[in-house]
Amino acid sequence: MTTDDPHGSSQRAEGASHDVNETSPLVVWGGAAAILVALAAVFFLSHGGGREEKKEAAAAQSVTVMTIAEQPFTNRLTLSGEARPKVDVRVFAPVTGVRITALLVDEGAMVLEGQPLARLDTRVANAQTSAAQASVAEARAAQVRAADELRRAESIRDSGALSTEAIEARRSSAKAAEARLAAAQAQLAEVNARLEGGYIRAPNAGLVIERTAEVGRLVDGQPLFRIVGGNALEVGAEVGEADMLVMRPGQSAIFNLVDGSAITARLRRIPAAINSQTRTGEAVFDLPQDPRLRAGMFLRGEAELPARKVIAAPQTAVAFEDRIAFVFVVAENNRVKRTPVTLGARANGLVAIESGLTVGQTIVAGGAAFLQDGDAITPVKADTTANAAPPSQEGLRGRSGG
Repeated sequence: MTTDDPHGSSQRAEGASHDVNETSPLVVWGGAAAILVALAAVFFLSHGGGREEKKEAAAAQSVTVMTIAEQPFTNRLTLSGEARPKVDVRVFAPVTGVRITALLVDEGAMVLEGQPLARLDTRVANAQTSAAQASVAEARAAQVRAADELRRAESIRDSGALSTEAIEARRSSAKAAEARLAAAQAQLAEVNARLEGGYIRAPNAGLVIERTAEVGRLVDGQPLFRIVGGNALEVGAEVGEADMLVMRPGQSAIFNLVDGSAITARLRRIPAAINSQTRTGEAVFDLPQDPRLRAGMFLRGEAELPARKVIAAPQTAVAFEDRIAFVFVVAENNRVKRTPVTLGARANGLVAIESGLTVGQTIVAGGAAFLQDGDAITPVKADTTANAAPPSQEGLRGRSGG
């Protein structure tokens, strides 16, 4: 027989209520964990899946590629130098210790060979000439006297009046007198040549570009005039050892004057030696006789070097990072490999590749700045190889240092 126990029921109800209150925190934490798992899944799908999508998009990126080949590459060489006399004539006075009494030409004058430029104090010149002439006269008289004595001795040789030794002594005296006369005559000729009639004369025809001679100045062995021999100018320009190997005498170069006008010069001499420090040498160009040109002018210009076969790529194929040039070479699996290169001259949208590439390699022709090493691409073959650049963009592209 069962008896209802109101107190027992009440106790069971309280125990049940107590159990429910004890399990409620577990339910809460379980729900939170489920939410975290869901968020992690969303995060993974949004990020990991996004990367995969981006990789797939990169793999599908179409870029223009081209095959590297050798081709004639014309380089324009930049030149600069100072115009200077081709024959630089420094004029000195023929003697020292005399004064200049008159100036006969000034700077800017065209002179002929032997033309008087200045007159010297002729009193000293005349005195020196007179002394030399007196020495010649004295030597001549001595020579005549010695020759007469020798003739008389020869005429009485058979008479025995003079011994053989005496006759030979007179013969020696006559020869010595002839020698002294020749020496005096040479000295007179030297004085006449050195004094040049008391004038400073131009040793070469040309343009007088400098004059330091002044009336009353005592000649002291310093140059008094400077002449551009033949009025011919030249310019020397430093060129690199690689460029000089393809330069040829006679090739032209265009130099610009300060007013913007241009003149054409001709290469006369390629560098004869290389500076071990700069690895350059001086190439000498003959300048035309132009009234606008002056000795000392600084000229800038360029010369077109003969074409040589080199590997060349479009400038759009080259990118820079940290000042290092590189291109992307396409591998067989259509993935690109970043390859450093050494650049040479630029012309017509192309740049010479001195090192880093070989003939036959395939490179990305444009858009290198938007690729990363190892990216997959869809190659699109260019219409032409490296001898014709794709539609150009000004300058070289790059991320930094470009």
